[in-house]
Amino acid sequence: MNRKILIGVIVLLLITNIGSIILFTKASSDASGEQGGNLLMDLSGSVAQVGNESISENEWGELLKKRYGKDVLKQMIDKKVVEQLANKHDITVSDEELTREIELYQRMVGAGADAHEHPDIQVMDGKQLKEEIEHAILLEELITKDVVINEDELRKYYKENQHLYDLKPLYQISQIIVKTEEEANRVLEELENGSSFSTLARERSIDEFSGPSGGAMGWVDTSSNYVEPAYFDAITELEKGEWSSPIQTEDGYGIVLLHDMKPGNKYEFDEVKSQIKRQLAIHQMDTTFNPEQLWKELDVKWEYE
Repeated sequence: MNRKILIGVIVLLLITNIGSIILFTKASSDASGEQGGNLLMDLSGSVAQVGNESISENEWGELLKKRYGKDVLKQMIDKKVVEQLANKHDITVSDEELTREIELYQRMVGAGADAHEHPDIQVMDGKQLKEEIEHAILLEELITKDVVINEDELRKYYKENQHLYDLKPLYQISQIIVKTEEEANRVLEELENGSSFSTLARERSIDEFSGPSGGAMGWVDTSSNYVEPAYFDAITELEKGEWSSPIQTEDGYGIVLLHDMKPGNKYEFDEVKSQIKRQLAIHQMDTTFNPEQLWKELDVKWEYE
């Protein structure tokens, strides 16, 4: 998936969540009439009580609409436009392509330095992620459907960027780093006696990045330059939920916990040909594409015209 579109997906997820808040307020109000113990019922129709003053549901909804309404509505229109034009031009996304794009997306945001700096970025609703990536693929197909890229260019790109499609095994890990082997053995003993790994990481680990988050390192692979290479020798011998013996590192001694793993995968040219075509076509575009350019084909009218 093109990086511009990928960023757009993330922004769209955020804006969609904001929109859900606005649309959910009425449903919450209706539900409050049926459930006597509902918080909104306890607040007599308000969403908050501050001293003797209340904040009404209407005030809350109006402010949300004023601040975010235009952006949310535009995103909703964009999605409808893309869906209808995809049907009109007989553009579909196969299950295989969608699964592949999701995996490549998760690799992009779930491995490497980004996962270390933002370990929660890949935690999002699976159904929503699937819908947004499908939308992004359909949008890419629509804006590049008339662009012609010859086969030689596509194969050249694949050959020069094979590392993007030769996916290494991924490991979701946590770590505890202490200064001496003796300290590491004491931590190991506490783990074996039932102590929480994340709690010990917060209390004992000297790693300033992973320690405060309970030792979480996110998803990593052998190309992750912030992970001790020696960890991978130990990780490959572990079962999910197991931790290693103390491993000597540059900063002391580490204990690594394996939460989960994903096997490697290699995509052949024919499997990613359509994705490469879209990527090269978008790269050739002179300007950044705005989905609003598609509205004319469907004669869209909206409140903010």
